[in-house]
Amino acid sequence: MARRGALAAAAGGVLISTIATTAHAAPAMDLKTDVKTAKLNSTDLQSLTAVAKQAVAAAPTVTVPVDAKMPMEMEILGASSGDKGEKGEAAVVSVDAPDPVPVGQQAVNIALNYLGITYVLGGASPSAGFDCSGLVQYVYAQLGYSLPHSSGALLGSGYQVTYPEPGDIVWTPGHVAIYAGDGMIIEAWAAGMPVRYTEMWQNNPTFVRVAA
Repeated sequence: MARRGALAAAAGGVLISTIATTAHAAPAMDLKTDVKTAKLNSTDLQSLTAVAKQAVAAAPTVTVPVDAKMPMEMEILGASSGDKGEKGEAAVVSVDAPDPVPVGQQAVNIALNYLGITYVLGGASPSAGFDCSGLVQYVYAQLGYSLPHSSGALLGSGYQVTYPEPGDIVWTPGHVAIYAGDGMIIEAWAAGMPVRYTEMWQNNPTFVRVAA
């Protein structure tokens, strides 16, 4: 709204009036915005769409077989990185299969299942009981070995060794046991008594290894 002011003064019979008018200025037009809007409005969107379709049609097509396999790598955490913080090279980790359990150790593991079975002279099975050679014969039969049911004959059922390993036969005249490792044996040792796991008590026994 304009504001008008009047100033009157008498000077020699002359009336001097002054009119002052002020108004808010209209905001200046943003020329850059108007130019951009004008260009956008004049753009042929259909032409842009046609160009895009031509680019897609001209792009090469990659075909991947259904049964294609992608190589995979396992990246080890904490791998060395470059000076600029770049990721280190990926490392492929191979895991070896565990070593097979030696036959002798398998024999020990089997024999431990029969602790407590009563000693029976001539016995060679868990149901009938075990005598000393019957226990050795039965245990090794589970591993595919055919051994005699005789303590004397078992001396020749393998080859003799100086230092025993688990599964070796501990032979003394009239008696056999199975060496369990760490100076221990498994044996059927006396009539009416259970198969036991105990310290090796034999003096100067002969050690016979059934499996090489």
